[in-house]
Amino acid sequence: MQLTMTCAEESRAVAETLAGTFKPADTFFLIESSLPDYGGWGGEAVKSAATGGSFAPYLAHLQSAPRAKVLFIRKPQSEGKNFYIALTNQDTPRIYHTALADYNELLQLEVSSLTADATPRINGRELAEIDELYIVCTNGRHDPCCAAHGTPVYHELVAQAGAKRVWKTTHIGGHRMAATLIAFPQGIVYGHVDPPDVEAIVSNQRAGYLLTHKYRGRGAYAGHALDASAHQAAGAAEAIIRERTRNYRLDDLRLLEARESGPDRQRVTFLDADGGRHCAEVTTGMSAPRLTSCGDAPKPMPQHDVRVLAAD
Repeated sequence: MQLTMTCAEESRAVAETLAGTFKPADTFFLIESSLPDYGGWGGEAVKSAATGGSFAPYLAHLQSAPRAKVLFIRKPQSEGKNFYIALTNQDTPRIYHTALADYNELLQLEVSSLTADATPRINGRELAEIDELYIVCTNGRHDPCCAAHGTPVYHELVAQAGAKRVWKTTHIGGHRMAATLIAFPQGIVYGHVDPPDVEAIVSNQRAGYLLTHKYRGRGAYAGHALDASAHQAAGAAEAIIRERTRNYRLDDLRLLEARESGPDRQRVTFLDADGGRHCAEVTTGMSAPRLTSCGDAPKPMPQHDVRVLAAD
């Protein structure tokens, strides 16, 4: 009998590089719902809800925000309508929470209030700022690896961070890197997470540090609106530069620029806390065909070659 690997097993077996695999998103909207009117969380839960039914106008309104990413969240023994907004593309990332009386309130969100110097408002009501939140993809109907790897990580996150700060979420992208999770307010994305990794992720997040060996990227780089290729190149460069310079605190490095320097090539520059420049050339090519989702045919995937340049 020929045994085949799942997409997550293959990704781990080939030691796929995680950094640079998350696409940009300035603003995250997290909506508590199991989508009972849509038959539960389907494989493309957000896309399905956006195309018709009661949630469509709500999602259209939220997605009018610049580079918005909408996710549905849920957890056992919760039947509320919790709603979170994470603003990641600013010097001080923030995450806010409110309990909705009705989903119609989403239409009352003042999108213009999603700025660094204002608190988001719904129908004039300010949302409450919170300190941290973790979401982990468990959407097994999108890919079984998400449920198989994400569920035990969810339970360990609850044990380490507390039930109030942890949610299951629909597909965030990159299920072959399951378990994959996002730590807010910065929107730090991790992959290939196993339950033993969770304590370090939570403790480092609370202390303001980054774990580079599980790092996929982040939602946004403060003050930048990079396209997907530049954003992912910046994520790939960031992990290597942090490891080379041992700048593991989130505030140790700040992105200065990511600019095209040739075909499929980006020059990425970070500044450290003392104003020193750290540059890398990131060349993006394609891998050999690999599983990107269980049941699909293998296909090449982008991969980054990072060459660190001499520091200024």
